[in-house]
Amino acid sequence: MTTPPASPALDADARRTGFLVGAVVGARLAARTTRCLGPDAVRAALAEQGVMPLAPPPGRRPADVALGDGLLEEFLEGGVDLRRLSGRYLAWWREDGFEAGPLLEAALAQMAEFDAPTATLPAAGTAPLVAALPAALASATPATMVSGAFHVARLLDPSESAALAAVALVVTASRLLDGQRDVIPDVLALLRSNRASAEMLEAVRAVPRDPRRAPPVPTGEEPDPTTTLAWLLWQLHHRSRGVEALTEMVQRGGMSPLVGSLFGAIVGARDGIRDWPAAWISNAGEDVRLRESIARRMRG
Repeated sequence: MTTPPASPALDADARRTGFLVGAVVGARLAARTTRCLGPDAVRAALAEQGVMPLAPPPGRRPADVALGDGLLEEFLEGGVDLRRLSGRYLAWWREDGFEAGPLLEAALAQMAEFDAPTATLPAAGTAPLVAALPAALASATPATMVSGAFHVARLLDPSESAALAAVALVVTASRLLDGQRDVIPDVLALLRSNRASAEMLEAVRAVPRDPRRAPPVPTGEEPDPTTTLAWLLWQLHHRSRGVEALTEMVQRGGMSPLVGSLFGAIVGARDGIRDWPAAWISNAGEDVRLRESIARRMRG
């Protein structure tokens, strides 16, 4: 079993800032080559600026930011109300909707028309994982954190796989924010207690076995949640150098900003962002500044 080596000690504020800001930077790094379907396209996309975030157009708020901000705004107001949270998603979708994929579009259209979450979608996707991830900041009350993450995910996707993958990543992030690094046992315990599918359990069990072979890459606009969970956990478990791993994500191409957001958040929670290139932080757009402000407000 490969256990990530220890890194210089980070305080809780640095991990929280890494978690919140890393989500934005990771998404915009992925956005640079998300539409590149081969090495030639990636090389062309990186020819001028290299591995650099692709900031959104001025005034636009990407889906990954809007989904995460919904729950963060609820926390800052003192409590989470799912109906109000749904309203936040819908307000963004109607006014902006930047980078909303087809599954997220379908879920929000159902919510807008019937004032209720959808009962079916063509497939399970990744947007619920991004929406629920800030629940990791509520780790002081673990039961509430898990239950809240599950219900937030179900607002956007009725599938058990999306909800359980979302909760698994929330538990992962909460442990990282607490300064822990070996998260696989906690994730497996959570999945077993919630009767996760054999496929999901095996995907997570396989993560520590082979440091040389990563699971399938979660490509596409809204990839399968089990594939996304396994890939993220493998990267976290076997790749101790977060900047290198994020750089390789960009150089591979085809990765959704949703997955980039999840990846940036968990690497930022583990390592902080003090060693990330300064240009990544400064060029990722105005949402970085907003997330830094939220991190400051959450201190103490």
